[in-house]
Amino acid sequence: PVASEGCVRSQVTSPAMAERPPSFAFGRHFVAGYFSGCALVLAGHPFDTIKVRLQTDQAGRFKGPWHCLRTTIASEGALALYKGVSPPLLATGIINSLLFGMQGWFVHQIASRHGRPAGQTHISDIMSAALCSGLAISLVVAPMEGVKARMQVHYGVGRRLGPVECIRGIVAALGPAGLYRGWLPTALCRMSNYAYFGPYEFIRRAVSPVGPDGNPQRTLPASVAAGGLTGICYWLSCYPIDVIKNRIQAAPDISPPLYRGMVDAARAIYAEGGVARFFKGFTPCLLRAFPANAACFVTFEIMMRVLP
Repeated sequence: PVASEGCVRSQVTSPAMAERPPSFAFGRHFVAGYFSGCALVLAGHPFDTIKVRLQTDQAGRFKGPWHCLRTTIASEGALALYKGVSPPLLATGIINSLLFGMQGWFVHQIASRHGRPAGQTHISDIMSAALCSGLAISLVVAPMEGVKARMQVHYGVGRRLGPVECIRGIVAALGPAGLYRGWLPTALCRMSNYAYFGPYEFIRRAVSPVGPDGNPQRTLPASVAAGGLTGICYWLSCYPIDVIKNRIQAAPDISPPLYRGMVDAARAIYAEGGVARFFKGFTPCLLRAFPANAACFVTFEIMMRVLP
């Protein structure tokens, strides 16, 4: 998941609660959200590359995450860990703004239907809203993640596959609909944001000191703890679905497709190693979750302080 606006101003609202109906994050909030998303991508992408390569490895070339890391650097150089970084890096700011804007709107609508005023939003409202905002944002995220997955499993030390070239290849082989291959598991993963926004609000309330006005006050340690732990909670909720998603998206662009759908891909993954195969790459994923999400929240806090 990605994070954006409202992550810091907890005296009034939190990013998960968005107790006042927010506008979309243009201007100051958009800039801060964009840089926080970039921090998340830059801090976490090398871990993500290792994760995706382990998830999609059917040839048995990697013995584990450390072997994958050493092999990748030795054969392709350290920059290979950032293969596929440009699509999420360029799109993260927009996605963050849309995600948190929609999340705030859905939270407001759900809380209003239950007759709860601003300041009394329940965590159940936040988690319900996350299901809706996750489904909506998947329409934007699916093409980006599909391009990223294909680029990450493009092995070799020669000319690197760029995002534009990758998109052209997908459209030429499968048509525009090919960009949405793997949309269903992408949507299910994004709807798992209930395990992102909900735990964030719970942890935020638990670790933030209470100010004179009775509201939790944002501190750097609170942002690090809540952001980092929230990322771990998210991946614990949906990792097997993410394995299926990456397997479908990184498959060759052929027709008929290698996998007929999620069930077919799940059967193929299970045949390779049972239940444990659905957790291949889990270690680098968890190692990525804390620093990447902590970097995201802390960067947003810093940007909101320095922007005019």
